[in-house]
Amino acid sequence: MEHHWHLCERDLFSGLAVEKQDFIAHAVKRYAPVNTFIFFQGDPADSTYYLESGEVRICRINSWGKESIMFARKAGEMFGLAEIAGEGANERECNAQAHTPCCLYEIKKEDFDLLMARHPALAKRVMGVLGRRLRYLCEQMENLMLCDVTTRLLKLLTYLNYQRLVDTGGYDEPISIPISLTQEQIAAMIGSCQQTVSEALKRLETQKMIQVSRKGITVLKPYDILARV
Repeated sequence: MEHHWHLCERDLFSGLAVEKQDFIAHAVKRYAPVNTFIFFQGDPADSTYYLESGEVRICRINSWGKESIMFARKAGEMFGLAEIAGEGANERECNAQAHTPCCLYEIKKEDFDLLMARHPALAKRVMGVLGRRLRYLCEQMENLMLCDVTTRLLKLLTYLNYQRLVDTGGYDEPISIPISLTQEQIAAMIGSCQQTVSEALKRLETQKMIQVSRKGITVLKPYDILARV
């Protein structure tokens, strides 16, 4: 389990009640209906967001119109964070789109910088988040170069379920994917196509490792999948 350390991402403000209160006092509360774009690639990166509830997908679209999904952000996580970490004016590198109805807080870069200066514990937490996400992206690049589609799919299922597995310790109990994704979206997250993902899901279902239904995917043997990735 130790080599999956970078997949742990709890609520940013877990155990930091004072810091969260200060954050909310300087942030603007917003609501985003499903499929709403919160920001677009190329927009000025002058703020960051804390997701109070809902799901947000972070994606890029190339010149041919093909979408790649970089992250799936869940309640308690921040996004739009990397671009405001540096000096000067930066642009958004990705799009952020509400995958479900969302409640979020937006805070300007200047206010967030002052917030971290006042609260070293929060600054340390943010550094940890950025470090884990960098490690995850490096692993994704390695997966594209070295792993077949089935292995990449297993790794994605591990990523989506990892925090719940750690929190519950239920490695031998079936667990449902906490984010609803279509096969096209799964393909966009692992660098494949819908047909290939469909075939890989069928193989894993035949091996009784997963169960696919209209409601989503249930991992039947989490420990076996962890052992393979």
